[in-house]
Amino acid sequence: MAIRPDELAIAITAELSAYEKEVTDQIKEDVKQVAAECIKEIKAKAPRRTGKYRRGWKSKVAFESPTDIRVEVYNSTKPQLTHLLEFGHAKVNGGRVEGIPHIYPAEQAARKKLESKAKVAVKR
Repeated sequence: MAIRPDELAIAITAELSAYEKEVTDQIKEDVKQVAAECIKEIKAKAPRRTGKYRRGWKSKVAFESPTDIRVEVYNSTKPQLTHLLEFGHAKVNGGRVEGIPHIYPAEQAARKKLESKAKVAVKR
């Protein structure tokens, strides 16, 4: 394909736009996939008494634009327990209940997975 010198800028811009769309679509897909994996990891490590807390983990797309996506991972059934179970809390008659870290480790693993997937998407 021959491009005249005065059309070079237009051709480069078109190619970069196509590349941007491809990378953006791949990263959006990866974000949704990593959120699902994060939920599985949280559910696997979450404390279980009745199972309601463990079953309540969900994700939703909080914001999406042509170039950006934000996915929220949250507990829909017992959101008030997340901080108490993650970090521990004081007992009523004195003493302390130790926390069970299950959210933070999953978040860190998801962060690393997403970073490596983003690097792969950009290198394509």
